[in-house]
Amino acid sequence: MQEFINLQKECLAQINAMPSDGCACSINHYCQQHGCNKGDCSECLHHIQRGCPSFHYCCERITYCYVLRFFNRFASEITHFINRYNFSRITSLNVVSLGCGPGSELYGIIKSLRSRQYRTQINYKGYDMNNIWRPIQEMSKRHLSALGYNIEFHTTDIFRDFEGFNNEGITILVLNYVLSDVVKYKTAEERQHFADCLTDFIIANKINFIFFNDINFYGDVSINSGVQLMKLVIQNLRLREKTVHDKYFYFNGDPYRGNENWRMYESNYNLLPVLQGNNYMRNVETCGSKQIFVKIQ
Repeated sequence: MQEFINLQKECLAQINAMPSDGCACSINHYCQQHGCNKGDCSECLHHIQRGCPSFHYCCERITYCYVLRFFNRFASEITHFINRYNFSRITSLNVVSLGCGPGSELYGIIKSLRSRQYRTQINYKGYDMNNIWRPIQEMSKRHLSALGYNIEFHTTDIFRDFEGFNNEGITILVLNYVLSDVVKYKTAEERQHFADCLTDFIIANKINFIFFNDINFYGDVSINSGVQLMKLVIQNLRLREKTVHDKYFYFNGDPYRGNENWRMYESNYNLLPVLQGNNYMRNVETCGSKQIFVKIQ
């Protein structure tokens, strides 16, 4: 997928052009305070993605590191997910991504449809209120422009400002590594409120399918994981008298699962090409998420 290679090339060029000893840092060089070289974003990424982070993605350099390190895995997980379903009869796929960040799911969807030679038109709207991702989002729009898809990114509140698809409904709502972020940054009461808002949004927009892809931590009834928050949304939908069909998937190496009849993928390999010279993708060579497919009637 040349478009994916081109995105990686541009991100690598951008980060290589930044002087590591003179880059601006909005968090007072957390790296140096935690045994990391100045300009090396590894410790910041680890802090954000593990435990209870005190900051989020907040500088341009870390966004390029994120793409170079994780994009292949996250996009490949979505490709594995989409590959399970037949979209050959769907001429137009309306996709909304909540908390899209740089939009790795977009590449995963495109990879799946193109590899099966589906001529499906993709209409994509990604929503993320953190505008730090804007440069990479603009890169993606530029690199994917020749494919003829309708791609939009928004930094507004999706629950308040969703613009719709010219009176057409949403085919797929993608929740790609976003619910675990909600768990990290919100209190128990705020998580419940978020689940209620998300349920209202799903019902109001008559969403057909939800693709949940997130870290493999299972969590417990205290709603301390993305998986448990997704299960709460499913419960809310059923309480609102919606018929919900849910299926659960995982990759080899997953540490723990509940009793939801989880199914393991035969392969956990990344499916998108690796850019030669990208040395940031250390130890991220296979997929490792938990996934939940939801069909709503």
